[in-house]
Amino acid sequence: MKQREVLTVLLAILAGTLLAGLFAPKALQFFGFSGMTIEDIVARPETSAGRALLLGQGLYTLFMFAMPGLYLLQRWREKPLVPALSKGPWNGVDTALAWAILPLSLPFLSWATELWATLAADWTWMAPHFEAAKASDRAVEKMLFFPSLGDQVLSFCTFVLVAALSEEILFRGAVQRLLHDRTTPLAAILGASLAFALGHMNFVQWPFLLGAGLLLGVLYWLSGRLWVTMGAHVLHNGLTYYWSIQAGPDQYGQLEVDLPGWGILLATLMAVGVGLALFRRRGLDSKPTSQHTIKKSPTLSRRAFTGINV
Repeated sequence: MKQREVLTVLLAILAGTLLAGLFAPKALQFFGFSGMTIEDIVARPETSAGRALLLGQGLYTLFMFAMPGLYLLQRWREKPLVPALSKGPWNGVDTALAWAILPLSLPFLSWATELWATLAADWTWMAPHFEAAKASDRAVEKMLFFPSLGDQVLSFCTFVLVAALSEEILFRGAVQRLLHDRTTPLAAILGASLAFALGHMNFVQWPFLLGAGLLLGVLYWLSGRLWVTMGAHVLHNGLTYYWSIQAGPDQYGQLEVDLPGWGILLATLMAVGVGLALFRRRGLDSKPTSQHTIKKSPTLSRRAFTGINV
């Protein structure tokens, strides 16, 4: 039965991938850009070009992440095939600590990503990934800056709400939950984080994506509540969305950390302190891994924008 459920998860993800590849391009056809490459559409001056890309991005995210995750969660609600993570007491202080960890970790994650990009710049096998990342950045720019308020609201909803909620539903709500029922908490968090990083298909941002996935995975394990990681992810995407808009056009994707070294260190130490405080509050000496088993156990980088990849 357990092996069958693993196959079900894989098939659900495969079905979502196929549907995303089928329906996302329909957005381009709807706006009259059928047969054109993403690069050609980005080069078009019409506002409708950005709208076409934005609709395609939204459809891709919903079919790729949200639909498989929602199907699996509904399946497990009707049939207790995969137990939910246990939920101990949780209050506002726990939520505040949980939601502070990722923003405080951004300077270190951005610095690590910048260092990775510097080291990988001369690696031949990484050259196509750098080109793909640049193309993605140009497409994101097209979808971020609109003259009308209505388009701006749709852009915000797509990149902040749809991206964050969809990814949490699949990677934490489905994948990590499945792994917690079959392996140790550490392996479950690592496995879901790897899936999260690979799902973005962006090796240039690999350190950031993996690090953010680990933090979100730990928060899901500690809380047992999907809304906690959803809130943390939405908060992060909202902050970085605002930050990108404030930076203006032609600035998205710049690999730079504007904080001095001591600022990065201070923010990282604060993130560690907040994490330790949350661990102590959760009483991890007896943290259950599921309902069925109990085991002892200032300015940041503009690269730190998960959920925006084309």
